[in-house]
Amino acid sequence: MLMCNRLALGALAALMMLGPVEAGGDDPPPFASATEAYRQGATALKSGQPAVALPALEYAAKRGVLGAQVKLARAYASGRDVPRDDAKAFAYFQQIADQQADISPSSPVAKYAAEAFVALGQYYVDGIPAMKLAPNPSYAVDLFRHAASYFGDAEAQYRLARLYMNGDGVEKNLGLAVNWLATAAKKQHAASQATLGEILWRGQDVRPRQARGLALIMLAHANALADGKEPEWIGILYQEAFGKSDKATRKDAEALLPELGGVQSASVVPAAKAKPAEIMVMPASAGAAAAVAPTTSAAADTVPLSKKGAPSPTAIGLSVGFGATEPGGFKP
Repeated sequence: MLMCNRLALGALAALMMLGPVEAGGDDPPPFASATEAYRQGATALKSGQPAVALPALEYAAKRGVLGAQVKLARAYASGRDVPRDDAKAFAYFQQIADQQADISPSSPVAKYAAEAFVALGQYYVDGIPAMKLAPNPSYAVDLFRHAASYFGDAEAQYRLARLYMNGDGVEKNLGLAVNWLATAAKKQHAASQATLGEILWRGQDVRPRQARGLALIMLAHANALADGKEPEWIGILYQEAFGKSDKATRKDAEALLPELGGVQSASVVPAAKAKPAEIMVMPASAGAAAAVAPTTSAAADTVPLSKKGAPSPTAIGLSVGFGATEPGGFKP
């Protein structure tokens, strides 16, 4: 599979940063099982004991326990529980992406796979000086596109749209950018709503539609506040757009809110239910049998992601190849 093969090229170097797996072969294993190591590590990390948590989580992660890989990747990426280390975060996100790249999009595990692809994509946008990873926005496009198209991930759709808007790693294409923003905005992704709203409200290379643009900005502001983490730029945009709009435009915008889904009301339909503990402690080998593994391709947006056929527009909210003015597409 093309995406798996491309990801695997960097996996060995990334994993070498994680150190030796364990002591000599004659030594007894430090934990009863990989899942038990995960449980102990997760508990210790939550209790603020990283020195106890890290060895346990590393033991589990090297044996394919997804929960351990996710916790370590997030911890090193954020620097909240341990000192920030982008090289180590990259290595763990790489593990997740390698193991879960082709898992069924309906799997409860799919969101963690998509998160890994998004994180790796951003690392390729920015580069990681500590591990001499040079910026490679073209490869970032492939990673974002896989998460955006195959997994239908709103954050990936947003970041892919930004690359199309700026022409970073891909030919600048506002039509495709708007389509990806519209797809993510329908899922109540605040940054996508705000960006699309600003394009329409200002009339940036499109016909101005101030009421619709203001409505999207209003939704973005409300959704970001509901998440408890509104980015400053969304708040500033909301104040500007609302302050400069006349009474009639505000009234029209408010009338459009139900059509656009309302605050947090159009979230993605949840995947099949499974107990979080069962999902997070499942080693990669145990989950492989249930995964659907189509052969993916990270070529251009006009090429299907799978030789078996790309996910349907219903599943991902977007026909991958359509332009901004084609039937079914978003028309600014």
